[in-house]
Amino acid sequence: MHKRMASWTCLAFLAAIAFVSGDKPPFPCTRVTGTSFGNTSRPPFGPFCEEGNKVTHPNRTWIGFNLKRPHCILCCAGKDRTGNIYYNVSKLSAHSCSNLKKH
Repeated sequence: MHKRMASWTCLAFLAAIAFVSGDKPPFPCTRVTGTSFGNTSRPPFGPFCEEGNKVTHPNRTWIGFNLKRPHCILCCAGKDRTGNIYYNVSKLSAHSCSNLKKH
């Protein structure tokens, strides 16, 4: 019983974190290119995206962009070794959001 409740709790948590995903950029995200991943002038949001996607989409280089406040919604894009780009929109935890506001 406890395992089943824990599973449902985890599933609900994951659904709340990454609520839109796919190969095309969801609203309010914009399309990025392969060269976007080498852009060092971007804010350092990639680690937040990587942490949220490391199980379902491992071995990708992640960037985070287009942070929307006050709800801390972040666009994430992950590029795999073949150059395919995967997008999702994530709502960050309150702790992560407060860390991002420092940037």
